[in-house]
Amino acid sequence: MAQSESVAVPPVTEFDLLPKLISRLDRHLIFPLLEFSANQLEDEDGTIKDEEKAREVTRAKYHLLKKTNMTDYIANLYCEIEGLDSAPAEFGEQRQKVLSRMEQLEADTTKITDLLGDQDVVANLRSDKVANLEFLKKEHDVSGGRGGGGRAGCPG
Repeated sequence: MAQSESVAVPPVTEFDLLPKLISRLDRHLIFPLLEFSANQLEDEDGTIKDEEKAREVTRAKYHLLKKTNMTDYIANLYCEIEGLDSAPAEFGEQRQKVLSRMEQLEADTTKITDLLGDQDVVANLRSDKVANLEFLKKEHDVSGGRGGGGRAGCPG
């Protein structure tokens, strides 16, 4: 009977394609991959297998998302990276800017949002976007927006 030989198994990180893929993907595709990678670093009981690798993944998520409007999540990532209990004031200021912009956009689109909630108006819309714009202009006084892109009531 042959003795079983001990075969050296290379570490899984040797086959990790994530670093090669990141430069070619959109952040919306990268983020779930980073989340998956972070989850792979945890045991079933929630303990981290490799602290340094987990920190690296957290830093990657932070750098990926820091220019987005996900201010609260980014602040949490920053605190995790830096070992802080509370986020610096700059994150609160950024959060206020994002909320103000969101409120402004909601105010700018209130009319069209209300119209699209009206079943009678929606029933009169057609598959032709030019005809829809003319209908909304004529019947409901909705403009085509500032950009001239034909998006009724949307900021251009």
